[in-house]
Amino acid sequence: MNETNKGLGLEDIFHFSCHPEIDCFTQCCQDVNILLTPYDIVQMKNRLGISSTEFLEKYTKKLLAPQTSLPAVQFKMDEENEKRCYFVGEKGCRIREQRPWSCRMYPMDANESGTEFIPLVDSTRCLGLKDDTVWRLGDWFEDQGLQPYNEWNQMFAELIEDEKLTSWRKEYPGAADIFYLACYDLDRFRDQVFKEKLYEMVDQPSVDQDALKTDDLVLMQFAFSWLKTVAEREVRQ
Repeated sequence: MNETNKGLGLEDIFHFSCHPEIDCFTQCCQDVNILLTPYDIVQMKNRLGISSTEFLEKYTKKLLAPQTSLPAVQFKMDEENEKRCYFVGEKGCRIREQRPWSCRMYPMDANESGTEFIPLVDSTRCLGLKDDTVWRLGDWFEDQGLQPYNEWNQMFAELIEDEKLTSWRKEYPGAADIFYLACYDLDRFRDQVFKEKLYEMVDQPSVDQDALKTDDLVLMQFAFSWLKTVAEREVRQ
């Protein structure tokens, strides 16, 4: 394998494969720190057939950035099973089709601009990087189903970079909890949307209330818009 620290573009090729015959199979699923995005949580909790509230309570812990009051969600490892992922077995990931963005990206990591990529680990730790299988990087990303994850993560990135939202979370008591609710605990947020008629706050020609009741992605997009509306109204000019 041509192992290098040089950044790879989408047209570049690399060697990689992951399967049960590789000695390190599933070792990357043990004792790792993974931050989950709102889209990750929707996909995983729906795959498991549980509410976002139950998923968050059982499989995650809440973090808070002190300088920005930005809540984040870290995926917990199973302390009773050598800190392995709750969903990994001998044959691999039991929720592979709904695995998080971080797992889809592995073993690659992006630079700050997202234009170049390098392996997170070398071939002594990830033996799949020594495999004869050759990928064009862009084809591999497509095979991993990254597109919708990247699109939703970009929307979320724009949300957390919003200066008024940052000011709102820092200045208003309880704002960080509201942000957490709207972004991560969608099923409980849905209850509040209809209990408090939050859809009346968003300046849109019409809000499809039926879709808000049944479609998590419609609700998540509404949640992002609603948070921006709240910040616009409450942050001092």
